[in-house]
Amino acid sequence: MAKTWFITGTSKGFGREWAEAALDRGDNVAATARHTEPLRPLTERYGAAVLPIQLDVTDRATPSPPSSSRRGTSGRWTS
Repeated sequence: MAKTWFITGTSKGFGREWAEAALDRGDNVAATARHTEPLRPLTERYGAAVLPIQLDVTDRATPSPPSSSRRGTSGRWTS
């Protein structure tokens, strides 16, 4: 059964490594980054298994991900 991961900092470094590892094993990833452009290769490679979310954890004005995007009960990403 596929798991769903929420991973911060997926544009590079350990966050990117964790995201790719989860996606390679068939899991879904809510991939957050300050800018979503660097996440494009992930969405091109893994398609709907990746939900790119713009999130700056140092900016309190940024809406929290649960209020802006979520995974619906049907198993699909919804916004």
